[in-house]
Amino acid sequence: MAVADVFTAITEDRPYRKGMDKEEALSILDDMVSKSMIDPHVVYLLHSYFDEVNLARIEAQAQAELEYEEFMKQIGYTGV
Repeated sequence: MAVADVFTAITEDRPYRKGMDKEEALSILDDMVSKSMIDPHVVYLLHSYFDEVNLARIEAQAQAELEYEEFMKQIGYTGV
């Protein structure tokens, strides 16, 4: 869970910053592994499947945004 949490936090765009690219994200995760902060085996797998995992994250984030917008429309929120 910790690797997934860090991965998502550093690769997602946030209102205050752009998400990190593949090299930056993996460098951060590798540094955390070197400090025994996260599981090296999970990070190894993420190295192998980064593009697939990142695509799934992007698609899930886009779907969540659509669902949020639909919910806000249903409750009549106008953004004012």
